[in-house]
Amino acid sequence: MADKKIVSIENRIPQLKQARKKKANRRFIIYLTLIILLILIIVYMQSPLSHVKSVTVVDNEMVDEETVISYSKISFDESFWNVDTNDVMEKIEQHPEIRHAEINRSWYNTFVIAVQEFERVAYQRDGDYYYPILQNGNKIEEVQLDQPREDAPLLHGFEDEMLQSIAYQLSQIPESINLLISEVYWEPEESNRERIRLFTIDGQEVIGVISNFSSKMSAYPSIASQLSEDIDGILHLDVGAYFVPYEGEDVEEAEELEFDEEV
Repeated sequence: MADKKIVSIENRIPQLKQARKKKANRRFIIYLTLIILLILIIVYMQSPLSHVKSVTVVDNEMVDEETVISYSKISFDESFWNVDTNDVMEKIEQHPEIRHAEINRSWYNTFVIAVQEFERVAYQRDGDYYYPILQNGNKIEEVQLDQPREDAPLLHGFEDEMLQSIAYQLSQIPESINLLISEVYWEPEESNRERIRLFTIDGQEVIGVISNFSSKMSAYPSIASQLSEDIDGILHLDVGAYFVPYEGEDVEEAEELEFDEEV
């Protein structure tokens, strides 16, 4: 039998001591790192560095950033990590023009608030001022305008229930067509409380019905392109689509008008 190589325990002791020393050093470094991190966290939490430094608002068009921040009730003197984001979102959504809000933490002391606004679909006069009407039919009394803007039509005579209905219909119309409408009047009849009369920026007068207004007006550009500029009258988009000239117009020429569009 071949002789086995025997290693003396004295020769192994230095190696074991060195291995144990390396292991102890690694543990010390790990513990020291954890202690330093813990100290840094404690210092950060107790220092102004942990306070809210900035709040950024994105995706807002009508509601300005200062208003959104004001509704959030976020204080720049409070701890960044003590802010209840769900509570902040609920507070922001109390603004009548904000449908939904989301808030996210960025870095170590910054909030980013993303908002979704209700669309402004019209304006309505009340007293000396004009007020925006949202797609849900709500009137924004906080916004008082001396003159209505040109980004939505002006409504006349609409009551609460009908105001909500026409606001919904206007929200369903493509923006390009909505911009063609200058004014809408509620003109109820005994047999039809939903009757409306509207005027467009290209000079047309249109009679319609609230309940099917959005679907009928979607075909308006195509129909309007078939109307003669030499004939003035009323375009009916209530039942079907037909054009009635004003008195004194050339009726024979008007009768030649035909609408191929199914509306």
